Amino acid sequence: VSDLTIVEVTSWEEVSSLLKQAAQSRTVGKTAMNEQSSRSHCVFTLRIAGVNENTEQHVHGVLNLVDLAGSERLSRSGATGERLKETQP
Repeated sequence: VSDLTIVEVTSWEEVSSLLKQAAQSRTVGKTAMNEQSSRSHCVFTLRIAGVNENTEQHVHGVLNLVDLAGSERLSRSGATGERLKETQP
């Protein structure tokens, strides 16, 4: 995976900061549906681990946030040229 980054965090503030960084580094382009449409896919995986202080039970969870760029309906987005090419496999 190109541009994959793994960062260990210990607070919600750090998670929030990483989400903002990811949003700022994305490629955007104009479509009929959206002035600033994302043109690059983004997958943000948050793995959560903790220990219940009362029972000492270890708990784990995973949250995936996924934005697939170019997944707009072509008939509504008005994509042409480069934007249209981005939607094709």
